[in-house]
Amino acid sequence: MINSLALFDVDGTIALNGEIPEEVINGIRHLKDIGFVTTISTGRGYVRAKEALGSLFDDIVSPEALMIVEHGSKIVNREGQVIFANYFESIEIDHIVDFTRANIDIYRLMWFNPSDLSRKVQVWCYNHNELEAEIQKRGHYADVFSCSISDLRDRLLDQPVSNVTLKLKDYVKVENLKLHFTRTSTNVIFVDGNMEFIRNSVDKAIAIAYLLTEYGLAESNLLIAGNAINDVEMLNVEASKRILVGNGEMSDAVMSYLEKRDEVIRMDSPVDLGNYLASL
Repeated sequence: MINSLALFDVDGTIALNGEIPEEVINGIRHLKDIGFVTTISTGRGYVRAKEALGSLFDDIVSPEALMIVEHGSKIVNREGQVIFANYFESIEIDHIVDFTRANIDIYRLMWFNPSDLSRKVQVWCYNHNELEAEIQKRGHYADVFSCSISDLRDRLLDQPVSNVTLKLKDYVKVENLKLHFTRTSTNVIFVDGNMEFIRNSVDKAIAIAYLLTEYGLAESNLLIAGNAINDVEMLNVEASKRILVGNGEMSDAVMSYLEKRDEVIRMDSPVDLGNYLASL
């Protein structure tokens, strides 16, 4: 029986520049010692999330835990089996493709996660001249390809897809912004130099509600930590502890979206988060 659940975003919350500090691991181990089940709630797909955790996967994700991935559009078990997913409809794929075509000058790449975990992340490279360099950079985890936008649309429609990411060019500086489209049921999130397409019925809080039902828990049994715009909804859940990690303008921007701000615990870095968890 699960009595308490702790959910952590990955990038910028428990990991900084791809590294998970020892303090974070010690803090999460302490949570487990006092009865918490621990897991992640991330914008990454399952394969890339597991890669980010690396050898620390078992320390961070409890044996009985489910994982929230792709900004809440999927819930998977530790083996990556999809427990719940909210996939795009064909009209939404058409909208994403049309938007990409109309704004192609501000993007470098598109990627999406196949529902079949035996397949790598699919990365579309718009500029064919950059294809070989991207294969060298991403080939260990991705199938990198280049094709026409029409053929890209066919690839997207050929399989269930729940999250599409466009990598912005370096000169496009947009962070911590969420927009709602009106033509289809699609939202976009600007975070970490990416533009993320998800359905408007998807966010991390909705996924957390699913976990609470699955585990028979109340919101008061939750500890939640995040750092970015895609964490806002889950940081607004009525958890016993809501922790915003980070400092400066970016973190202040996220804070402005939060409710009951006086109840939000602020930590400057993953190291500070880890030390705080160890003190509970």
